[in-house]
Amino acid sequence: MKTTVLTSLMIFCLSMGYAQDSTKIGKLVDVTESGTRTEVALLNNRIYIDDNYSSDTTHIRIGKRNIEIIEKNGRTNVDVHRDRSWDDDDDSWKRKKFNGHWAGFELGINTFYDDGHFGGSDFMSLNQSKSLEVNINFLEYNIVLAEQRAGLVTGMGWSMNNYRLDNPVTLQKVDGVIVPDPIDPDGLKKSKLTVSYLTIPLLLEFQIPVNDRSNQVFVSGGVIGGLNLGSHTKIKTDDTKSKDHGNFNINPFKYSLAGRIGLKDISIYATYSLSSLFKDGGGPELFPLTIGIGLVNF
Repeated sequence: MKTTVLTSLMIFCLSMGYAQDSTKIGKLVDVTESGTRTEVALLNNRIYIDDNYSSDTTHIRIGKRNIEIIEKNGRTNVDVHRDRSWDDDDDSWKRKKFNGHWAGFELGINTFYDDGHFGGSDFMSLNQSKSLEVNINFLEYNIVLAEQRAGLVTGMGWSMNNYRLDNPVTLQKVDGVIVPDPIDPDGLKKSKLTVSYLTIPLLLEFQIPVNDRSNQVFVSGGVIGGLNLGSHTKIKTDDTKSKDHGNFNINPFKYSLAGRIGLKDISIYATYSLSSLFKDGGGPELFPLTIGIGLVNF
């Protein structure tokens, strides 16, 4: 049986026009025998043939597919199926390289955690539904810990955080401290603070195959560091628009705990900053918290 199968493979190569001379055959096809098992390297693909299952059965594996050729009572039956249990550790069936989930586009809702309260307090109370975070994570690097199962994910991204103020105020610095600057509420459409960061993550990610390995559920957690790139306030009324660029005592660095869970390339994420939005003593002690969705994984 084994000889028949090997002969058929060689005929297949010839029929496809690959075997034009003996030198090329040697490069395209490499046959190695060990006990009851024969390995055929065919055009950079590996095919395994094993006669050890029973005297009437030849077992062939091509990639993730198993083919059983069973001869019994003068009849030959062919069964094609997946089989993950056969020699999973063999070098020829290595899992795909680990591909983490960082690079892509994310959209989230911002809030503050302030002394046991969410949403901010006093003049920094937020209109949360309009306080949005936009992340463009443009660089990803993966460190494999277990093939297609676990790894460390890092990279780089750009994050823009909008904090829509719920009160008719904007921000100003007085004696080195951020305080509210009242605005006439008549005709006021919005007042917000916008802060942008260069972000660098360090996430530990686990991936779990589902639906016969056609999809993946992933869970990750870790920290994200941010470098403040700039900030500004914006006021919009019925008649005017104005921006005021400044540092507003924003902390130059941001350190956040981060978690993600998702299926394939869509995820839900959350981040909680361990550092206050404003410098110590430069404004209210507010810790940003964001929950959002990742829409694309590059």
